[in-house]
Order: sequence, then C-alpha cells, then structure tokens
Amino acid sequence: MADAHEPGAARGRRVVWWIAARYLLGGRSRLLTGTARSALGSTGLGVAAMVVSMALMSGYTNSVENRLLQSGPLVVTPLGEAAGDLASADDTAGRLRRLPGVERVGVTLAGQGALASRGNPAGVDVWFRGVLPGASSFGAGEEELERSAEGLDAVVLGRQLLRTLGVADGDLLRLTAIVGSPSGQPRFAYRTLRVTGAFETGFSEYDRSYAVLHRDTVAALGAVGVVLEVATSQGADPSLVHRSIEELVGADALVTDWRRGNRDIFAALRLQKWGLFLVLGLIVLVSTFNIAAALVVMVRERGRDTAVLGALGLGPRRLRRVFLVCGLSLGAAGTGLGLLLGSLVSAIITRYELVRFDPGVAEIYFISSVPFDVRALDLLAVAGFSLLVVGLACWWPARLASSLEPARALHWE
Repeated sequence: MADAHEPGAARGRRVVWWIAARYLLGGRSRLLTGTARSALGSTGLGVAAMVVSMALMSGYTNSVENRLLQSGPLVVTPLGEAAGDLASADDTAGRLRRLPGVERVGVTLAGQGALASRGNPAGVDVWFRGVLPGASSFGAGEEELERSAEGLDAVVLGRQLLRTLGVADGDLLRLTAIVGSPSGQPRFAYRTLRVTGAFETGFSEYDRSYAVLHRDTVAALGAVGVVLEVATSQGADPSLVHRSIEELVGADALVTDWRRGNRDIFAALRLQKWGLFLVLGLIVLVSTFNIAAALVVMVRERGRDTAVLGALGLGPRRLRRVFLVCGLSLGAAGTGLGLLLGSLVSAIITRYELVRFDPGVAEIYFISSVPFDVRALDLLAVAGFSLLVVGLACWWPARLASSLEPARALHWE
C-alpha cells in the first residue's frame, strides 16, 4: 500500500501503471491475447524492415565514400592567373610533395572532346587527361604513352570506353578536342591516336568516359585546363591531407576530391535512404491498426473493470492514461523487438557477406559486397517514428475508454 505521505500525483502515476500492467498481463481473453501478439509481431517486423533498409543504405553510402577517398586522388585546380600555367603548376606540385601524407603529385592537362573509331564513327564524348608516365591515378606507364614508330600519339582508354568504341590495342582513333584560343573563343583541334592500353579504376563513370594521353600531346593541342592530382600515402587520412593542401594553396586554387566531385550521387543516395524510410514506415503504420484493435478489444472486455474504477474515483484522464500506457507498452515492446531483430539480421548479412555483386554489376555499384551499417541515429529515428504513430493510433481507443459512464457500463454488464 502506498505511503500516506506520498504525493498524490506520484501515487496516481503508480496506480495507472499498476492497472495497465494488470490489464496487459491478466491473460483472461484468448481474443485479446491473440490480438496483442499480432500487434507485437507486426510492429516488430515493420521496425526490423526499416532498420535493415537504413543499414543497407548507410553501409553502401559509407563504403562508396571511403573507396572514393582512398583510391581517388585529391584534385587541385589553379585559379586566377595561375589557371592554365604549366610552369606555375609544376612549382605548386613541388611544394605539395613536401606535405605529410602525400605520396605522389601529378601535373595533368585536362580537356574535353570526342573519340571516333572505325566501328563507331559517330564518336563518343570523353574527358581526356594529359599526364607524364607513371604520374597519373589512371596508371598509364611510359611504354603505353610512348609515340609509335610512325609518329602517332598514344592513348590509353578506360576499359568500358574501349568496349564502347569497339577497339583493341593497335587500333586507330580520331580525337576531336575542344580547346581555347587567344580570342577566348573555343576551337577544335584534331589528332589521330593509336590505342596502346586500357585502365580500370573500378568506377563505371570514369572507366566509360576517360582517356589518357601524354602531357606533351595534350599541350600541343592548344590551351586546356591544368589540374594537379595528389595521391595520399597508405594509411594517411585523406581529410587531413585535404585540409593541409587548402592551407598551402589558399585562395589560389580549388581543392576537391572524388567524393565532392560525385556529390550528386550521394545526394541521390540520401534521398533514396529517407524515401525507403517513409515507404517502409507504412508497414509500421499499418501494424498500429493491430495495436488499436487490441486496445478496442481491451476496452470492450474490461468495460466492467473500467466502470468500477470510475465509480471508485479514477477520473477520465487517468483512465485514458491507463489505455495509452497499454498501447504504448505494446508498441514499445514491438519496437524494441524490431530494433534487436533488424540489428541482428544486419550483423549476420555483413559478417557472412550475404549481399554480393557479380563482377559486372560491381563495376556499376562500385563495390563487390554491401556492408549493413547500423547507426545509432538511424535507430533513434526508427524508434521515434514507430512510437509516434503508435501513440497516435492509441489515442482514440483510450479516449473511448475514458468516455464510458460508470453507471451505464455497469448496467449493461
């Protein structure tokens, strides 16, 4: 029995929780027990589906970001008077090589144009890079970039671009490059090139649209852009190297990485993640009807008990709280079960790499297997959403219980 000196509000809360526990654990009705179990199971499965889907999108996004940072170079683009100045870029590269965490710096000439072959005369739009042998992230060596005996310049293509053009080593290509002019108007420059090799970065966007030439070949075409590609050392933090470069070059250059260069992809992934959250949230929303149904059954079967409690002085507000506590307890139990189940399934899938891609598909999605990354913030979002919709679903049955008149309820019982 509660202490007589205990504040009335605290005693009232304890009474509400005690009655709710008796209603939930009384077990007198098979119908109520079955409905409650159905509500518990459906809520748990809906929440588990949300957790797994959020873990999938978080894991995939994080894996792609890490791979972009680790395998892709930091790109430094000179601005202002230094833009397009090869001598200034070489001087900047020398200073960048002295920074901690920097393994290699390549000064690259960058341009855009089209490549046409005998099998694809219409041509394919490409981005081309002019590099020194061994200084590019695309891995073109000295032999591959060497001019042929007949005086033709060499070109190394991305693996998918090679297939699109339908060419092999030794075949000829026609390059149409867009370059600048002293008047500021763009003009076209043409070169016949010989295919000497192919590279593969693992990123479909680059393997299907990039071509690598010798830097002297690109310089001879005319005015093109100058960029510096900075490769980080093994084990170095790319973010720290990024900040060091920004401090060194200041406002004279723009520093970007492959993650920022592909920000549209990550924006789409974030949108897809929260779109899945809302779509799978409909499963939880539907499951709340089971909780509401369980409360309606409880209100009908506990009508006599509720009437007696009302006659003994338990007000409508506390009666409403009793049934809200019952509904939210069911919802919280189902939510907790779903969070545990979803986290367990995600851990098993990650541990045994159950979601794997074939090599061809892996080229498109950037990774061979998807880790499921369960994040605390995602769990809080799922739990908050679940409890919110459960609370809203419980409001009407609880209000129905609090509106029962004790005399009328006892009369019909």
